[in-house]
Order: sequence, then structure tokens, then C-alpha cells
Amino acid sequence: MKKPSPRVERGEQFFSDGLSLYVNRVFEEFELPEHEHDFIEICYVWEGNGFHYIEDHTIRVKKGDLFFLPIGVSHIFRPSAHHPKDPLIIGNCIFDEKIFRFLTSILPVEYGLYLFEHINAKTDRFIQMRELSGEFGHLFESLHKEFQQKHMGYETMLCGLLLQLLIGMERALNREQEIVDPVTEKVEKINRYIRGHLQEKITLTAIAQHIGLGERQLQRIVSIHTGRSLSTLIQKERIDRSCRLLSDPSLASLTIADIASRVGIHDLTRFHYLFKLWMNNTPARYRLEKALQSSLL
Repeated sequence: MKKPSPRVERGEQFFSDGLSLYVNRVFEEFELPEHEHDFIEICYVWEGNGFHYIEDHTIRVKKGDLFFLPIGVSHIFRPSAHHPKDPLIIGNCIFDEKIFRFLTSILPVEYGLYLFEHINAKTDRFIQMRELSGEFGHLFESLHKEFQQKHMGYETMLCGLLLQLLIGMERALNREQEIVDPVTEKVEKINRYIRGHLQEKITLTAIAQHIGLGERQLQRIVSIHTGRSLSTLIQKERIDRSCRLLSDPSLASLTIADIASRVGIHDLTRFHYLFKLWMNNTPARYRLEKALQSSLL
């Protein structure tokens, strides 16, 4: 028998006063059916234990577990029993894609802040992690308190706390990678340094000193694990960033020269050459095609 489609929960059921961000704390029971939603959700296991059913996965959960659920992922929490000794209490922070994009993409690009990698790259599937010493719980307490009390400036405070939570999640994912593969983590550190300094002149010496490696060792690691030279890797990151900027409708007022400057290429002729080399297209044509694609969605 075909599995029935999950119920769709919509942000308009929760969002109000022009703020597309909502925080609650709920005691999970068996009445609520499996559902998906048109917003992004971060769920935190506040107390108790039970199960989290996500798509085709059944995951045993306990206090300190945290989940990032992108749009369209079906899920439901269930306590371990109908009348558990310790109830399963879940904190939910839900927000729309615009807020997520502003915090993880627009802010970093506009002001040279930390560029999200793991969460941005994995928005097509759920992410699971655990806190080390209550760091997610403290943030959820603050989020819930701000949302309930609604003091002056609470909207801005909520966005700031959400940004802290997202950074904390990135750090947790980085810790997991470091435990699994130290060499891969070094490659990630190299990539993070490059992405964080694209507007500047990036040198082999500066990266090596930042990572704590010798210059030859760094070049060898990059060559073995990426199949590219360091200079080629930097080129690719600059063109990848320029593609994101050119695709962003909120940055349509920027000229091609502005885009080139933002990725650290100040010679416009060279930027056109490198863009054509990597993308087999001109920057202007690429921007137009992306704008047409966006208008058809």
C-alpha cells in the first residue's frame, strides 16, 4: 500500500507581525501526524528521550540532540512510550528561507564575514548533531525567552541568536570532521582561509602560516587532495563566488567590475578571461541566463 503523503505545515500558520521566525517548546505526544513544512526548522531535544522519524530514518534521540531540517523533509518526534516517566520535550526554531539566506549568504558576502560551508551545502537533506556541554540548550533558552517576552528589539535579538546557533552548528560539524580525518580538516581549513580572504591578495606564505604547515607540505596536500595547484584552487573559489554574486537578484545593481573586485580580481580583462575559461560563458551572459531562469520559477 502506498504511504500517504505527509501533512504540509506552512509558515503562515506560525509567523506574525512581519517576522518570519517562530520559537516554541512542546511536549511530544502521539496525536500529531508525520508532516513536512515550507520553512526551515531546527529542532532541539530539550528533555527526555524517544524517537525521531525523518523520511525513511528512525533515530533514537535524547537530551542534547539537535536536527537541522530543510524545506520539504517529512518528520515526526515520538516519546518512548504513551506515558513515559520522562516526557519528550522538543524546542523548535522555525524561519523562512529569506532569513536563512540573509544570515548565511548575504551577510558574509556583503561584509566579509564567515562563509557557511556545511549547512549551506547540505540544505537538501537533514543534518544531525549533538551538543558537547549544553551550548545548544543555552541558545534555545535565550531564543525561547526573547520570543515569549517580546521586549524592545526582540526581532533583532532573535536573528542574532539564530546566527549564533548556526555558527555553533557549523563548529559542531567541523569537530566531527576533525575527529574523522585530520588531513581532510587541513584541506577544509585551507579552503576556509581562501574563501574568507577572496577580496585580498592571497599568498602561499600567509596560508601556510595560518594553517601551521610548511609551504611545500601545504602545496603537496592541496595537490593530492584536490587535484589542483593552490593558484588554480584560488581561481576556482573566486569564480565560484562570482557566480553566486551574479546569480543573486538582490545584487543586480552591482556592475561586473564590482563583482570582480569583490572576489579579488581587480583587472576586469583578466576577470573576463578567467570567467570564460572556467564557465565557458561571459559574466554578463551568465547573469542574464540566471535572471531568466529565476523569472521562470
